[in-house]
Amino acid sequence: MKRELPLHSVFSLPVRQGIVHGLHNVTATALRTLTVLLACVALHVTAIAQNYPDRPVRLIVPFPAGGSIDMVPRALGPAMTELLGQPVVVDNRPGATGKIGVLAARAAAPDGYVFGIANAVTHGISPAINPDIGYDPVNDMVPVVWLSEAPNGFFVNSKVPARSVQELAELIRNSPGKYNYGSGGHGTGQHVNATIFLSATGVPQSASTHVPYKGEGPALSDLVAGHVSYMITSGSKDLVDRGDLRIFATTGRTRWSRYPNIPTTAEVGLPSIYYTGWVGIVAPRGTPQAIIDKINVAANKALQDSKVREVLAANGYEPRGGSAADFARHLQNEADRWKKQVRETGINFQSQ
Repeated sequence: MKRELPLHSVFSLPVRQGIVHGLHNVTATALRTLTVLLACVALHVTAIAQNYPDRPVRLIVPFPAGGSIDMVPRALGPAMTELLGQPVVVDNRPGATGKIGVLAARAAAPDGYVFGIANAVTHGISPAINPDIGYDPVNDMVPVVWLSEAPNGFFVNSKVPARSVQELAELIRNSPGKYNYGSGGHGTGQHVNATIFLSATGVPQSASTHVPYKGEGPALSDLVAGHVSYMITSGSKDLVDRGDLRIFATTGRTRWSRYPNIPTTAEVGLPSIYYTGWVGIVAPRGTPQAIIDKINVAANKALQDSKVREVLAANGYEPRGGSAADFARHLQNEADRWKKQVRETGINFQSQ
């Protein structure tokens, strides 16, 4: 067997000393070079942040224009434009229950000019009901800021002869196929929560047909027209006030400020239906931290703007804000919660 000889048995003392001294010099030189390089990188990143942005910033919304999720970045856009000095524009990329928009944002260059709009569907429900969805809701993109949150309401068409969630469940049970529900698409909050409602009240899934639409807006229009009977959705207070719709319960932990006299689903005996339609901004991995910080600050300031808060309130949203770390914790909590919810429900939502 060949043995490697130690350094002292191969070279004389002066040679050994020279080798060690040379290695020391090389190490010191490498350290100095690395320090200079890191300093240059830091200066470059600082310069990028100082000059950023120098062109429009896009927010990719993974759903059609006109829905509740789309409304939030559109409300913040003008205020953020003023704060950043460049247009902040909404880019709708609907399809596949938000997957197309999520993948488009994930694939964007990490230069701070394209961000994604994360929400309860794309970063909570969809990955939980479809483990093969093709993206990781927590790790594939970088949290930037949590923008807003709103519970949903349990709405029925005004002609439906029910005055409570329990009465609606009885109607569906006694008249299979007559009282059906709409949603903004397969796997959305409206779809999943209605499925959970049927399960929680002991009504067969087959007794009430799911009618998916290409967005929440068209589904709500058909609810008003009576083409579907009920929806768990963000709804419209105007439609309730003028008598087109009735609301039985809301899906938050506490009563919705928009409907202070309406009980929560937990109060009416359905604690398994808990849902808030939250919205936030995420960035492609590799986006410089200085840019993420700048967008976070701009969004937080925009959320304090009275006009922005007025629009959010009119649509039932509460402003959130906070640090990127706050939003990261929320993303993780939502991913974990929906996995648990889907597992405990025992329903194959992909087949609904």
